[in-house]
Amino acid sequence: MMTSSIHERLYRTDLASFTKFAFHELSPQYDLSTGWPVDVMADALQGCLDRGTNRLILNAPPRSLKSHCAAIAMVVFALGWDPTLKITVVAGTRALAAELQRRALALMRTPRCRALFPHLRPTVTPGEIVLPHGGGILYRAVGQSLIGRGADFIVIDDPIAPHRAQDDAERAGVNAWYAAEIVPRLNDKAGGVIVLVMQRVHEDDLTAHVRKSGVWTEVVLPAIALNDEAWRPHHRRPILWRKGEPLLPDREGKETLIAVLHEIGAYNFRAQYLQQPSRAPGLERVGWFWAPRPPDWQPRMPIGGAFRKIREIDTILFEVFGVGELPPYANQAPYGDAEWEARAIIQQQRLVAEAQADRHRQEA
Repeated sequence: MMTSSIHERLYRTDLASFTKFAFHELSPQYDLSTGWPVDVMADALQGCLDRGTNRLILNAPPRSLKSHCAAIAMVVFALGWDPTLKITVVAGTRALAAELQRRALALMRTPRCRALFPHLRPTVTPGEIVLPHGGGILYRAVGQSLIGRGADFIVIDDPIAPHRAQDDAERAGVNAWYAAEIVPRLNDKAGGVIVLVMQRVHEDDLTAHVRKSGVWTEVVLPAIALNDEAWRPHHRRPILWRKGEPLLPDREGKETLIAVLHEIGAYNFRAQYLQQPSRAPGLERVGWFWAPRPPDWQPRMPIGGAFRKIREIDTILFEVFGVGELPPYANQAPYGDAEWEARAIIQQQRLVAEAQADRHRQEA
């Protein structure tokens, strides 16, 4: 049996162990049932602390502990190791920033955390935690200026809400704010660390924007495995995640996720839960575009009779959850209403022309 001193050494030296410790300290009423996603996220964050990872994206569904891992446990652990570090945590709203500050402070003040890192003696003001060694955590909301404040670590947590991400101006504003306010704040442009933690909310959200630089390490955890995956955290056994297995089976199993899919729709589910945002809401799969002439098709048949839409929900149910049968034409690209109608008209014209040519051949 491990002694308490062994546990304490683990908590002081291993971020994954400390992250689970922090969860139990802050939320003793809850059970951290499935721990391997925490191991994967914490291992990637450990890479920012000691393995040279300077840019990290964590994409995971809502309520998957990504904020706890990056914006609470990791920042406290980092200051436990080096209380001179200057860390900035930026959240999508001021309320979220305040909540992250409250939870980090609560963790620092728990008796067990104080026993691990007795030098963490915080002085608190609204939006800031300051340590006597000179380090600390600055909390801000997206859009607020960071002029005059440098950082060794910057954590960006859910920078834009899903409903705001549909506004092109709002989304462009967040991306422009990142370019103007985040990278220039790093004290060391080459060695400073930026961690972006978010659920996907749009095809052109901040994750997509920063990817264009090509220097980011990414950890993507959909709510259910889309393919067989193998994770190999340092100093831990490999993790095998089979296609169709939920990320959090004890809390959000298949039935729960299917209910969420029906409630929030395919567009939101693809982005926030599968981390695969579509181009726009309302996209559907359609039939007869690349197939031969439908056997029941007639030249006078209206477009709505010859060309049919396949709900994206039905495609997700089959491809992701294995429910039902593969809908016809599900392998074709999804189209929006206007694009679908334009393509259908072209296809209808082609079929009419082919029918007329057949008739002329028969008459000749």
